[in-house]
Amino acid sequence: MPPEVTRRRFVFQSLGVIGGTTVAGDLLPLLAEAAKRKQILRVAIERDFETLRPDIGVSDTFNMLRRLIYTTPILWGTKQRPDGLFIYDTDTLEMVLATAYKVSEDRQMIEFTLRNNAKFANGDPLNAQALKESYAWFLGAKGSGQLRVNGLPSADRIEVVDDVTVRLHLDRPVAWGLIGNALMSSSSIVHAKEILKHTTADDPFGTKWAETKVIESGPFVIETWQKGTMMSLVPNPHSFQPSKLERIILQVVPDASTRRIVLERGDVDFAVYIAPKDIADLRKVSGVKVASYPSARGWWLGMTWRKEPFNNIHFRRAMAWAMPYETLMQVVTHGLSERLRSCVPKNVSGYVGDFWPYETDLAKAREELAQAQVPDGFSLTMPVYANDPFDEETNVLLRESLVQLGLKITLQKMPMGQKRSLLTQKQVDMAVYDWRPWVPDAGYFIYFNWLPDSFTNYWSYANPEAQTLGNEAITMAVDSPERNAKLRRFQEIVNGDIGLVPLFNQFDNITMREHVQGYVYYPDVTPNLARLSLE
Repeated sequence: MPPEVTRRRFVFQSLGVIGGTTVAGDLLPLLAEAAKRKQILRVAIERDFETLRPDIGVSDTFNMLRRLIYTTPILWGTKQRPDGLFIYDTDTLEMVLATAYKVSEDRQMIEFTLRNNAKFANGDPLNAQALKESYAWFLGAKGSGQLRVNGLPSADRIEVVDDVTVRLHLDRPVAWGLIGNALMSSSSIVHAKEILKHTTADDPFGTKWAETKVIESGPFVIETWQKGTMMSLVPNPHSFQPSKLERIILQVVPDASTRRIVLERGDVDFAVYIAPKDIADLRKVSGVKVASYPSARGWWLGMTWRKEPFNNIHFRRAMAWAMPYETLMQVVTHGLSERLRSCVPKNVSGYVGDFWPYETDLAKAREELAQAQVPDGFSLTMPVYANDPFDEETNVLLRESLVQLGLKITLQKMPMGQKRSLLTQKQVDMAVYDWRPWVPDAGYFIYFNWLPDSFTNYWSYANPEAQTLGNEAITMAVDSPERNAKLRRFQEIVNGDIGLVPLFNQFDNITMREHVQGYVYYPDVTPNLARLSLE
């Protein structure tokens, strides 16, 4: 932080601004000071970070921070769209900590060759042993589940060959084994040896220390963190990932309307989570650029298979005919979405949209509901994410349609964590929900959502033929024609069962000032801020 901007001055001048919908004067002294310097990137984020622990952070904004302070062995490659924008390339990989990799013919061994003399921010070696210790920490802490998904269940399957060579011996071939074990959240390289210095009897993995402390391995280090207000980061002096930026300021601006205003004014260079209703107007603002990317984040209506009438095929068909599909896309996303027609999200490898015949037809919905023999006055409570416009507006529109069928729907708003907890505990009969796979692959989505023991099989779906196909597809090579045939048949079965009612895939709308260069869109919608520059 510049010396003339004291903590007291910063905090007091920020009060009454960051939560409001109007802005008068400079947003913050720090941002005003930053505007005078060419390579200081100012980013408006929607909320502060609850923790620095890389094993439990789940929001897109935390993933953005994670990519700044923790490196990974590899990263997605990039390619240019016809419109000039850059996106990830599933056919190429970029070496980061790793300089090379090998995958065995049976796809159960992955070998990484690492950079010589790589270091953590404190100067300690970031070598093969440090990489193994990082994986082992994740396996012991809460983040181990993701590594098991990737076929790496325990630390004894990690082999240090020499100072720059590591081998991962998977317990089974996994279609996304390389990606999952080299660039996802559980591959964020932590200084495990330092974390474990801070263990206690009640905290054997030092997670309490890791909530607020970090020895960075990524391109930036945390300079200042004023909780609830801002975080400032500067380049890691030992990083092998050079950046043109001198500093990155992450400013907490909870209100979406305020984030739009400060972006328009030029008080920030980059803003996250601008409301879809504002995107069209932002495109007209001089000095602002907006890029929209069809994403893998799908929205569905789910229904339990554990009780009547939800497990009745006629009731499920009634719901499928009753959904206001086009209205949802126009009202909820303001046209910034695509129609979804499957039990897996669009824009992932293996998606098939041929097996969903349903359109909005309330007459057919009434016919199916009559066959389901739903009692008159049937009522249902549906949980809704509070303050999430996608979830709130979608549920309101669904209720309007279902009321016309004679169903009584009560919408119960609650925090996101509470709704997710209820879904995980399978205490919800019917609800709208969303899911974004970090790996753009239908098999990855099936693993998490559609198998009997899948963590997010909220609805207890069971179909032996479909689930056998899903299990088989998970272990097969991504480009296998046989695998694609299995994924196709899987979707035909589940869509026929109406395992879910697919609604839409939303667009990711990225908003920044014109002078920001170097943005690349990744499948997890995590911007690599260290790659940006201000021209």
